[in-house]
Parts: sequence; structure tokens; C-alpha cells
Amino acid sequence: MTYPRFGLFNTEERIIHSEGVGQDFRIGVWFPFSYGGSDQRYPVLYVLDGEFAFGLATGMIPILIGTQEVPELIVVGIAYHGITAWREHAILRDQDYCVPGFQQPNTESRIVPFTHFIQQELFPLIESEYRGSSEDRTLFGFSSGGFFTFHTMLTQPGMFRRHIAASCTWPGADTQLLDCEQQYAALPSQPQSDLYLAVGELDEEQLPGFRTVTETLRKRNYPCLRFVTEILAGEGHNAGALAKTFLYGMRAVFKAQN
Repeated sequence: MTYPRFGLFNTEERIIHSEGVGQDFRIGVWFPFSYGGSDQRYPVLYVLDGEFAFGLATGMIPILIGTQEVPELIVVGIAYHGITAWREHAILRDQDYCVPGFQQPNTESRIVPFTHFIQQELFPLIESEYRGSSEDRTLFGFSSGGFFTFHTMLTQPGMFRRHIAASCTWPGADTQLLDCEQQYAALPSQPQSDLYLAVGELDEEQLPGFRTVTETLRKRNYPCLRFVTEILAGEGHNAGALAKTFLYGMRAVFKAQN
């Protein structure tokens, strides 16, 4: 006997084909409980690695809303449609989340068209059909997804208002981010942004880059950037770092508002 699938509460699924990326994306949308009885616009949390992080986010967000640590918001998970193995996911995420040089053999970076997909296809969908706010977007990412999150803050100022990134300063990635930070610093002004940046204390490969990047941000003292950095005790490059970054990061980037 086959039983019905147990799905996530208050969610819808959309499949989007992006010509620019050459990829089918599976988009999960979670609604706050007031959504059906309201005509207001909601802040939107965009979650990379939706295959595993969308469930994490939609499981914790109702509690964070209930304890008034974050406002009511919409959650959007970005996943790949049609994949059948985690190996496929690993290859695709490195193509879409990372700059050239961090991909699997015989693959190329798609970070530019993936960014355009979010800007030109996903934002319009969420903001026209689901009453998502264009003024209050948050992006969450871990590992390669964390790199994309931090990289986007530095190279696409204003695309997101809030940024939560973890485990993204491995050797080579740190220098890429520092190069982007120099370009960010050279801008005439930077938009108001919130950043939570974390790494596990046992993730030894990432710690030197993490310390260099965070010290650089502190020295800049950007007037419009409110940021919190944290080395997560007892965690490595693991599920604990992922979950703690999400929880602590959501609290941190919404703290001033609540």
C-alpha cells in the first residue's frame, strides 16, 4: 500500500525553467498563518539549498514568529528540479553559488546567470503572485551557499536587505571575498544592510580566512552595515553549524527591528 506524501504545512511548490541558467528549479513557498486573511506585503526569506534548508527554515520560522523574534514573513526555498542524487546537487550548487575556480571537473560557474535568475525571474514571481516585499529581502546560505550570500552582499548591494552566511571562507574563497570587499568599499555609498557571518570552531580550514574577513569589515566601520560574527563552539562543517547559523542569524539580522 502506498500512502499520501506528508508535506510541509502552509506551502506551495512551483517549477521554473530558467533559460539563462539552463536549469529547472523547484521553488518552495511557505506562508505565515495570517497570509490568507490579509492583503499586506510580507518580508521574504530566500533560502539556498532548498533540498535540505527549506525544511529547516519552515520548521523554525513559526516558532521565531510566535516568540516575536522575527516578523511574519514568507519563506522561499530554491532547489533543483529533477535531480535524483546528492552528487548531482553538489555539482549544481558549486556551479551556481561560486565564482570560477570552485567547480567540479568539467563544469563551469553559472553564478552570473543564477544571480540574474533570482533578480529577473524569482523576485518578480514572489513579489507579484505572493505579496512578497521588494524592500525587505533576506538571504540565507551555508558553505557554497554562504559564499553566494556574502558575495551577493558585496557585489550586488541592495539586492537583499539582510544576509545570513556560514562556513564560506575556505582557502581561495576568502581572497575572492576580500577582493569583492575592496570594490564594495570603493562605492560612493553602501545601502543599509545586516550581516550575520559564522563558522564552526572545528572548521579549521576556514578559520584563518574568517578572521581576516571579519577584521577587515571591522576596520572599515561601514556606517550602513550592521554585522555580527560568531565562531560556533563545538561545531565543524556540519549540521550543527547550519542549524545554529540559521537560528542565531535570524535573531541577529532582525534584532534591531524587533
